[in-house]
Amino acid sequence: MNQKNKRVAYLILIDCFLFLISYGLALLIRFQTDFEEMSKYVYPALLVPVINVVIFYFNNIYKSIWRFATLKDLSPILYSSIIGFMMNIFIFVFIQRYIFDFVILPFSVAAITSLMGAFLIILSRVIWFSRANTTSNIKINNKKNILIIGAGDAGTELLGEYLRNPNQGQVLGFLDDDSSKIGRNIRGVKVLGSIDKVKHYSDKYNVDEIIIALPSASSEQMKSIMEKLKNLNLKVKTLPPIIEIINNKLSLGALRKVNISDLLGRKEVEVNTEEIREYIFNKNIMVTGAGGSIGSEICRQVASVKPKKIYLLGRGENSIFKISKDLKMNYPDIETVNIICDVTNKKRIDYIFKTLKIDVVFHTAAHKHVPLMEENPTEAFRVNSLGTYNVAKASGENNVERFIYISTDKAINPTSIMGSSKRLGEIIVQTISSSYNTKYGMVRFGNVLGSRGSVVPIFKEQIRNGGPVTVTHPEMKRYFMTIPEAVSLVLQCGKYSNKGEIFVLDMGEPVKIVDLAKELIRLSGLIPDQDIKIEFTGIRKGEKLYEELMHEKEEKLKTPNDRIIILKNKKILDNKSLETLLELLYQGTEFNNLELLKAIIKKHIPEAKVIL
Repeated sequence: MNQKNKRVAYLILIDCFLFLISYGLALLIRFQTDFEEMSKYVYPALLVPVINVVIFYFNNIYKSIWRFATLKDLSPILYSSIIGFMMNIFIFVFIQRYIFDFVILPFSVAAITSLMGAFLIILSRVIWFSRANTTSNIKINNKKNILIIGAGDAGTELLGEYLRNPNQGQVLGFLDDDSSKIGRNIRGVKVLGSIDKVKHYSDKYNVDEIIIALPSASSEQMKSIMEKLKNLNLKVKTLPPIIEIINNKLSLGALRKVNISDLLGRKEVEVNTEEIREYIFNKNIMVTGAGGSIGSEICRQVASVKPKKIYLLGRGENSIFKISKDLKMNYPDIETVNIICDVTNKKRIDYIFKTLKIDVVFHTAAHKHVPLMEENPTEAFRVNSLGTYNVAKASGENNVERFIYISTDKAINPTSIMGSSKRLGEIIVQTISSSYNTKYGMVRFGNVLGSRGSVVPIFKEQIRNGGPVTVTHPEMKRYFMTIPEAVSLVLQCGKYSNKGEIFVLDMGEPVKIVDLAKELIRLSGLIPDQDIKIEFTGIRKGEKLYEELMHEKEEKLKTPNDRIIILKNKKILDNKSLETLLELLYQGTEFNNLELLKAIIKKHIPEAKVIL
């Protein structure tokens, strides 16, 4: 007999015994101390427990794992006992009439037996359940000791998953800031105290892992919780946002490590979807650099608003193929057109814009890696400045309704070639905007979490390889936003764009890069400077310690969205000066004339501190 069958046999014997005891108690209740009268009803004692247990068996009572039982699991015992009572009455009436007329089962005895039996069996299951879920601060069978932050529905469901999968770990308690929950039990596991006491209970219960079961927590709440956990050197996981699990049963597989995007410490930007829909719905949209991190997300969010057509322009055929395939799979009703083209090819760009009917352009194509552009300065100005001119001018000449240019915070008081080339792109777009009916706008980004070449993917790769994690300087700070945030900002600003305005996002306080690195190490279940070393490599050429989002001469204006700011800059050239600038840029990039590029920077971006 296997272990499962043995367990069922033991439970059947226990339940038979409990129903036998219940029958005896029922006789005592019914006949008091009249043992002579009781003796007339001995024979049913042999059959009543068997009938009840058979009913239990066919109602699947013995398939439940009772040490993980809930009230929902216990209720079938009660109605199975009621069915057993009715079946006993039927069977014994039949026996009395047609087989043995001396075998009698009084109605009251049968009723008391069924109710008493149900009570005793439920009591036995509760005792079993309580003993099975008694927690200890000592590890059992090398299981992980777990604390759950959040004693709500998600935490309770998560506990149930661990009870059903005991090999995955044992939950020793909950932490919750709701004082009405503290001290109470959830399925035998105690709500120990507030989240502030996480260190105390982690030490007391020898905790290995903490799970944050707050799927609706805001970014501010997550950052506050992580601040309390950062010195514990424990693995930290969290449930995904509620929208990700609302249509799916919660399982241990849904647990994930805390996303860095959870730790921005501010609310994510919210946009007016209807305003975005107004200028995108049923329109022909072009995205340059469509295969990049930002460009591909713009394509996805634009597709969700149901444009007429999306033109995917990029010079890398693999990345264009990838985003095209993604859109066809997820938005099959949206027509896409793949265009392989370098934005610096002016004749090709002009031909494309004259041939196609384009309503809105999102210009994301750019070289963005600061150290690489320091090594390749002419390429930075060729793509980021001249390429931007080609697309912006073609947009105006062909009556495109809106043109949105993606800039960077590195364009403010630039110290890098990349920042300078993007700043020239801003000046060019602002100048062009005064010559055409097209509505021009620019969006200035901070660092985008998770984009290709950003610090987070680099840090994750270094951690996977065992370290070290390299940070340029202990005091280096950056503003951060998520890719969806960045793209939402682009789409919203497209509505507000008119004559070359610059838009920036209120991103709260900048974040230290070294703190970001330490957080990633902790969230990998490792200890900074112990399991994974952090090395400071020194500031690279073109980098600065602090990024800025606006120039001191830029005027700050409000928009209908209180998280989006307009910056007005009077750095607009006349047409002759623009032509001269463009000619010098062509010469500097075509003939690798760094002295000429240096002169351009000195004249048009005097605040720049760039070494060529």
